[in-house]
Amino acid sequence: MPLSSSWSQVEVTGGKAAVALLPFSGPEGAKAHAIVSADLTRTLLIQVTSGAHERFEASATVSGGSLTGRLVDRHQKTPPVERTFAGDLRRIAHEFADMVTQQVTGVAGFATSRVAFISQETGYKELYVMDIDGANVQRITADRSISAHPRWSHDGALLVYTSYRSGYPDVYIVKLGKRTRSRVAFFPGINSGAAFSPDDLTLALTLSKDGNPEIYLMPVDGGAPHRLTRNRATNTSPCWSPDGQEIVYTSDERGSVQLFVISAQGGSARRLLTGNAYSSEPDWSPDGKNIAYAARIAGEFQIGEYALSSATAVVLSSGGGEDPSWTRNSRHLVFARGGSLYLMDSVSRQTAPLPNSLSRCSEPSVSP
Repeated sequence: MPLSSSWSQVEVTGGKAAVALLPFSGPEGAKAHAIVSADLTRTLLIQVTSGAHERFEASATVSGGSLTGRLVDRHQKTPPVERTFAGDLRRIAHEFADMVTQQVTGVAGFATSRVAFISQETGYKELYVMDIDGANVQRITADRSISAHPRWSHDGALLVYTSYRSGYPDVYIVKLGKRTRSRVAFFPGINSGAAFSPDDLTLALTLSKDGNPEIYLMPVDGGAPHRLTRNRATNTSPCWSPDGQEIVYTSDERGSVQLFVISAQGGSARRLLTGNAYSSEPDWSPDGKNIAYAARIAGEFQIGEYALSSATAVVLSSGGGEDPSWTRNSRHLVFARGGSLYLMDSVSRQTAPLPNSLSRCSEPSVSP
């Protein structure tokens, strides 16, 4: 639901907006209430209360596969925002939570997002998918090998990842609805780190078929790869800009691993000066403004953010972090630390764990 022009949001920087989450009516009201409460708290932007005197009050009626949610701003003489959601209970509870987040803070919610990631719970690096609240964990591979670098298609229907199940690094695409997969890049040498273009028609990936690990583009459904980079360095981890015009990647062509941006049409690359001796694992924010990355500082990885408009970089984390992935709102990041997954508000730099039933987790990728 678009924001009402007369609705007044709270700008959330370091503090939190208080929302009174009143009891939900209906046979599944209590279950939906718990889901929505956890979703709102997880945004790190909202403090959920049960009081009756907060500015914002949210309530819902849940019955027969539908949820009718209502949000009131007690400080404004505007009609309540009311919307009905239909479908699976968890899904409609997440959708209501996202509506409340958007209306109260002006920041898009991400409760309906999923996270693809790698876990060594079985002793092998296998590919998993879960809801962003840690529920509905599904193991996608059972190869007893190494899976790595999962990335979502922009329609959320496909995952591309690297697998060593053949004994060599090849690139596979999984169709999640059909639970099928196909090997799409298996040239001699390295085939790794693929990412979908914004229109989901092209992959950017690392291939070493011509000798050196370079960045290539190739059609999702197969075809001849087109080489972008040409140097004697190791070029990896490509990620597309939201408009599909550029690709950020990592390269050690200047000695240490750094971030570079190249046109999707090819040509000369430009280095992004992060101020760190080692910068890797870039992820371009959906709004196109920032690139998150992992910076190695004093022997420990931290989450960094490069602002393209000012060409400046900041370190967001202090307790360690790797493999950053933006949520759809370009404000929150999911990252890995010490075998667990975490969520961060990149503005306030608050973090919260994303617990699931698995250990030794890494390389999260958030669905659009």
